[in-house]
Amino acid sequence: MHFGADSETVNTMEFFAPNLRLLCSYKPSISRVASDLDINRSQLNRYLAGSSFPRRPLLRRICDYFGVEPHEIVLPQTDFSEIVRLRGLDSDRLAHRVQRHLDQIRARGDRRVLELTGSFFEYYYSMSQRGRIVRSLVVFAPEGEHVFYRRLERMGPFNRPGRRHHRYQGSALLLGDRIFLNDYEYDSGIELTQSVLYPDYTHTWTCLHGVKIGVSANRNHTPCSVRTYFERAAPGLPLIGHLRRCGVFAADSPDIPPHIPGRIDNTASGPHVFDAWSGSRD
Repeated sequence: MHFGADSETVNTMEFFAPNLRLLCSYKPSISRVASDLDINRSQLNRYLAGSSFPRRPLLRRICDYFGVEPHEIVLPQTDFSEIVRLRGLDSDRLAHRVQRHLDQIRARGDRRVLELTGSFFEYYYSMSQRGRIVRSLVVFAPEGEHVFYRRLERMGPFNRPGRRHHRYQGSALLLGDRIFLNDYEYDSGIELTQSVLYPDYTHTWTCLHGVKIGVSANRNHTPCSVRTYFERAAPGLPLIGHLRRCGVFAADSPDIPPHIPGRIDNTASGPHVFDAWSGSRD
């Protein structure tokens, strides 16, 4: 795109530079913008300074990258800022800020978290059906150096069909020799759960214990903290086979392994904080 030296061209270049600077301010860095657009950093700096204007194909590429139109990016700054606000383009700044903090946490993560890969049964006393034990299935899967998981719950008797199913999606981190699990309910998206676990430093992690924090599923949505215990599910069974073993059980049910109730018992702790099971009692 070629512009002469008339007043319209001067105004176009005058508006383009600050509008481009506004868009770049919502990205992590100028270098990142130049890299994403596959252009030289010094070339981008000339556009930002208002000393040069891109040709038509590059202008289109720049606008597509930021989600605006070529005729919009040369509007007066007040008009263009309103377009950015109405389209939510400025929300990229918040997203990048959140991502930056998450990246800082993940950078400190221990790669041994990959040992979680596979399926575990999780046991804990129900936060809404007091006195009953929940057995759910947690499936950990690696993506690169990160570990994500699904937690699947059947909130009814395990030996008959149930309508109440809950699905959670989350991520796992190993920091300071403790596993941190954070997930959200996939269907409603209104419930978050956090767990902190002691890892099992055997050759293959087989059991984990710690504390789960969440809210009860009844109308009260009472904030709760309970002890939780993970055991690796037997390999070889399909997912549906493991799910059929999940559900809500009486505390004295013969279907709950006898060592489980002692590991998730919530009656003793403190005296000043609620501690995870220490392994000193069964």
